[in-house]
Amino acid sequence: MKKAVLLFFFCVFGLWMLSNGVQAAEPTFSVPPSPLRPSERFALVKQRGTLIVGVKTDYPPFGMLNAAGTPEGFEHDLAVDLARRLGVGLTKVSVTGANRLQKLEEGAVDVVLATTGDTADRRKIATMVEPNYYASGVTLFMPPDQHIADWPGTRGQKVCATQGSYFNRVMAQRYLLDLQMFNTARDAKLAVKDKRCIGYLFDNTAIQGDLRLPEWAGYHAPLPPALTAPWAIALAQREQGTDFERAVGDTLADWHRSGFLVEREKAWGLPPSKFLADTHTLWTQMGSDGHPLCEREASGQWPSACRNPVFLSSTDATGVRRLGLWLKESTGVDLSLVYDAYDRSRFLWGLATTVLLMLLCVAGSLMVGVVGALVSEARIPLLSRLARIGCVLGRMTPPLLQMYLLVFGLGTVLMAAYGVSVSAFWVVVACLSHYTGSSVMVAFTEAAQVKRQTVPGFALRWGNFREVLALSSAPVTAALINVSKATMMASAVAVPELLSVTTSIMADNGNVAVMMNALLLTFLLLVWGAVRVLQTLERKLRGELL
Repeated sequence: MKKAVLLFFFCVFGLWMLSNGVQAAEPTFSVPPSPLRPSERFALVKQRGTLIVGVKTDYPPFGMLNAAGTPEGFEHDLAVDLARRLGVGLTKVSVTGANRLQKLEEGAVDVVLATTGDTADRRKIATMVEPNYYASGVTLFMPPDQHIADWPGTRGQKVCATQGSYFNRVMAQRYLLDLQMFNTARDAKLAVKDKRCIGYLFDNTAIQGDLRLPEWAGYHAPLPPALTAPWAIALAQREQGTDFERAVGDTLADWHRSGFLVEREKAWGLPPSKFLADTHTLWTQMGSDGHPLCEREASGQWPSACRNPVFLSSTDATGVRRLGLWLKESTGVDLSLVYDAYDRSRFLWGLATTVLLMLLCVAGSLMVGVVGALVSEARIPLLSRLARIGCVLGRMTPPLLQMYLLVFGLGTVLMAAYGVSVSAFWVVVACLSHYTGSSVMVAFTEAAQVKRQTVPGFALRWGNFREVLALSSAPVTAALINVSKATMMASAVAVPELLSVTTSIMADNGNVAVMMNALLLTFLLLVWGAVRVLQTLERKLRGELL
């Protein structure tokens, strides 16, 4: 059974490695180019000599009215350039989030360029042109005196939010936020101003508009956007596969290659977007054949590496990614670790963090146990008593409570008084090492007591420490195995170990059953490996000492 489980483990990791690099061999045959359907709407645009674009005028700096009442903004610049590239004039029509796709369907506009998120539901009613041109996410609108630099720094803090926002629950679970709910964004921002919370949780692009207003001078949004969602230019649903979609898609591709989007972002005072920077790098990358990596294939599609991975099907992918997508489409088993590079990297990072926690906690527990036993046995008047008191406190206080006291108790005080942030990772290592090390210390001191029954006057010292190791190896090994299992507690203080990242993947994809089974199997194998290593060391130690 163990061999079978181990084989499955290596097979899964082999799939991950393949999906990162080596691709499965594909049959070599030529794919005939897909003929483009002529678009009646595109023909009408050319005939009238004007492109009608739906844009926003209530979402600065992407779309707004200037002092003269003229519409302008980041997306307005894109509309101007799109019309220029199509060789026609431009007419702008103001749209809102509620009516933009309706106006497209009714034919009131030819194109919608209005902060439209690319989602599965929207793809059912409109053609969302790839590549995507921007992305938004969730960040914190914070007052000038708040200097939190990363999301883990928000753990346990009071954060203002508006009721009904889709990201509230996910962000609260991921970073243990204490959300204070308000009916409107205005009320939430006023609560931030009154210091009732450290910041306002909302869409980063909307917050960038707020930061341009004089009333919020000095306020900032330093945290990188989380739960990012890409934006797309929308055409009518019937335009899919037409020359109209091809022309708009080619324009989008050139915007990324030329850096036009990055330049416009800078011109409108937007903070540098990781999405734009990464996409510009991708679309300027050259393949091994000397051609651009993101070049249309014979079928007319962009390569799968250059598309929105959320909407890829098995027919769009190659190698193991195709296998993972086929498995999802055929059986409903959504093992996103195989086909989604982002989920895979998160899971592997969580795995690496868990392994590091195991190693550090085992080493820390041994160090606490050895030092504590030596000091206790040394009979140093005050120091030995303190070592024994520390041992009792370590054994009697649950490690999770220790973590909460240090992270949310001491950590909050240090941040408020001195601006010092407590590292949750090292708090976990310290607490688990103290808790388990106290048990290891007891095992060593009890072994020394047993030794004294046969060797009167025996005193535990570093020089004779090996003499008690054989007597204490079994309980010490058991304690170290337990601390390897206990590393999963780190998720309670938002350390990105296996449980934490698995929860994030489930929140993003909804593949709860699959990911929980993947987590269970991976953790069982990790603990099994730790058991085998520690038992081997114990047997070797016994053999050397007996």
